[in-house]
Amino acid sequence: MNTFRLINKIEKSIINNSLLKFSSEVFSYFKKKEYRFYIFINDEQRKSKFPLIYLVPYENSNILEEKLKSENVNTAGIYFGFIKKGMFHLSLEGAEFLRNQQILPNSNKITINEKGEKSILYGNDILKSVITKIPSKLKKDDLLAVFNQENEIIAIARATIDSSSFQNLKFNQKVAQNLVDKGYYLRRRQ
Repeated sequence: MNTFRLINKIEKSIINNSLLKFSSEVFSYFKKKEYRFYIFINDEQRKSKFPLIYLVPYENSNILEEKLKSENVNTAGIYFGFIKKGMFHLSLEGAEFLRNQQILPNSNKITINEKGEKSILYGNDILKSVITKIPSKLKKDDLLAVFNQENEIIAIARATIDSSSFQNLKFNQKVAQNLVDKGYYLRRRQ
């Protein structure tokens, strides 16, 4: 049996706290209630999988609520991320949505070269040698959207340094940990 439902107060608090850490602009955007968050829990895999969060436009949520009364729904809207250990983790689709809404903060963008793109799509972390543009006020543990030279989001990473220490790093030292990248979909077991 699977569960697909509107998020509860605790889940909403987890998502809101994570969005607020990411950006106050993103947090404010979702306070307008133009969208509703839904959660999918696979009851058979509850211990090995994390609850998935979906973003559904408010005008479509009424239709979805009617479907949920009579049908087993596994997905709807945009896959926005997942909850793990009391934290919400943004998906690549979620980052792309924020970009399309023009609310992805510049302080959370990093650009890499072609060599870096190949490395990241194999699941590797981000080294200083592949970075072409980095936020000027980067803080350790900031969530970053990783862009290639064609200005496409290819990964989400977590900064392992502050911008003040970037210049002192050796060429092959890690700047950010790759959390999820577009290559994952090809590498995962089918």
